[in-house]
Amino acid sequence: MYYNRCMDTDVKELVERAQNKDRDAFGSLFDLYYDKVLNYVFRRVLNTEYAKDITSNAFLKALKNLDQFEWRNGPFSFSGWIFKIATNEVNQYFRKQNRYKLTIDDPDFKELGDNNKVVEEIEKKIDNDKHLLILNKAIKQLKPIYQDILHLKYFEEMSYEEISQVLNKNESTIRVYSKRAKEELRIILEKDASEFLVNI
Repeated sequence: MYYNRCMDTDVKELVERAQNKDRDAFGSLFDLYYDKVLNYVFRRVLNTEYAKDITSNAFLKALKNLDQFEWRNGPFSFSGWIFKIATNEVNQYFRKQNRYKLTIDDPDFKELGDNNKVVEEIEKKIDNDKHLLILNKAIKQLKPIYQDILHLKYFEEMSYEEISQVLNKNESTIRVYSKRAKEELRIILEKDASEFLVNI
């Protein structure tokens, strides 16, 4: 995942302004990261409405907890924080499933809205990529931590260092889990392929 120094400086400035209750600054952060987070969440849950709710909840929690955020890890600092919140929301969704709800109660936040065009583009891409649907179905059979790592590594193209920051795990642990996740995923895909061949 590539970040240039200019963007790093701009984001840090926006974060500082947002922490000083500048709603326009948070709106700019929302615009900057919404598409990225929505894409990530949608690939995790494969449901448009839930993806929008989860993404909105993630940004609402970011807004409410912005005072606690500290810029620590350079260019990835704020992005990693947002993805950490989004990942926690995704895992909460999987635990609650149909009981998961949109929790926005801030009228100022509602004005940010969402981008329906982005959602339509994501849906079209998913519908046209049957291999991605098969892969997602297989990944969902893994442990939640393995799912997190595979999605962040291979869909969001994060480094192991970045993933360790998002998931609050040691980098060496992430590498071990990644290897195990790929091994288990390969077994699942091979099994699915064998069952498919038996039934044709």
